[in-house]
Amino acid sequence: MYNGVQLRWFNVLNGVKQGGVLSPILFCVYIDGLLHQLSSLYVGCYIGNVFTGVLGYADDIALLAPTATAMGVMLHIHNFISPNW
Repeated sequence: MYNGVQLRWFNVLNGVKQGGVLSPILFCVYIDGLLHQLSSLYVGCYIGNVFTGVLGYADDIALLAPTATAMGVMLHIHNFISPNW
């Protein structure tokens, strides 16, 4: 129901099961490769020697970069390969 109008039902065919016991673990396994690749680019922000260019919490990811060029590099990862399960 939206704004007092009832809409038709539809099937959702893609996505992660919300509330599933295994969903957060599978998401972490999937996104771990991306986070490691971002840290291996050696662009982004650092606090001392600690890379802080990508922050992830639950299903949110924030990229931090000191320049627009560095952010562009981080946003254009072409060789990211998701893990084979």
